[in-house]
Amino acid sequence: MKRNLFLFTIFATGMSSLADPSVIADLKELYKISKERRQESTSLQEYFSRQDTIKARVRPIVHNELSTLADGELTPLTHDLLKYPETISYCRGILRVQFRNYPTDIQVKVFGKVFDTVPGSQRGNIILAFLTDLPREAFAKKEIQQWLVDTINDGIPAGVLYFTLTDESVRAVSKVAATDMKKFSKAQEHSEDNLLSLMSAVFLASREDDDAVKLLDSLLSRLDINSLLDTRYVIPAAAMSGNEQLIKKILNIVETDKRTRFWGYDCIPQYISFAHEAARTCALAIEGFPTVVPYKYDDETKEKVRQWIKNNPTYAIKPDIPRIFLKETSLGRIFPTTWLPEEKK
Repeated sequence: MKRNLFLFTIFATGMSSLADPSVIADLKELYKISKERRQESTSLQEYFSRQDTIKARVRPIVHNELSTLADGELTPLTHDLLKYPETISYCRGILRVQFRNYPTDIQVKVFGKVFDTVPGSQRGNIILAFLTDLPREAFAKKEIQQWLVDTINDGIPAGVLYFTLTDESVRAVSKVAATDMKKFSKAQEHSEDNLLSLMSAVFLASREDDDAVKLLDSLLSRLDINSLLDTRYVIPAAAMSGNEQLIKKILNIVETDKRTRFWGYDCIPQYISFAHEAARTCALAIEGFPTVVPYKYDDETKEKVRQWIKNNPTYAIKPDIPRIFLKETSLGRIFPTTWLPEEKK
């Protein structure tokens, strides 16, 4: 009896390690349903019920399989889950939940295994997916850094991914970043290529590159209230560099720039101003600066900001500014669309 139980246990363990084609098929179907236009003959209830049924069936299996990565395992099914764009799309959500419960060393180990397993075409978007969820150490693995360096030097601008590079990798891509920065033109406004060039300037300025700092300084001096590039990107981009000279200039904008422009209605009329954008930027960049929300800059907030600046002639810039700005501003969405998950293009 004991021998039979032992053999059954071995058999069951072996079977559980085999890739389950039904799970892969289910996830591909789920992806297809979510992307296809709902047929008129299908009610909303039926449409979502079908997706919920698949999710309920596969979620515990996928969760269990991906959790084995924390033990250093890569089962056949986990390998297949990380093989196809349609299944990777679902796995990202499960991994995000699991990462929250892992200590840093396990996060680093699991992400490294995920990166090694996904196909090359998915590596950019898997880094993007966890860029602000994981510590910088998660991206420091030699193979990840080499892939980033090779990709950037092959002519694909890094955008936000510049800020995952180690010092050694930075040196390897600095010339490419400088070349890309020189392509920046105010005339190109907020086109994808122009924003990528702006991000190259931010990256280089964060490394104290004189030309990059001069470019960002000149942009702060030529702000145009009718330019989306200027009202949304330039001020936080300059601050994201962490450069003291640029942040001091942004503080001056808070105090002296009175320009406003009507933006639209959201229950009440909405206006944008450089002083508001600059104050919100300072709240993200400077230790102890008053909280400034993106949707309102009322007289009470203005007075708190004015008093704080008056009472704090010296101040400390927050550590790891790039991470804050990638998470809290539209700068976090500046990357080549070629690196987007397929379903978001």
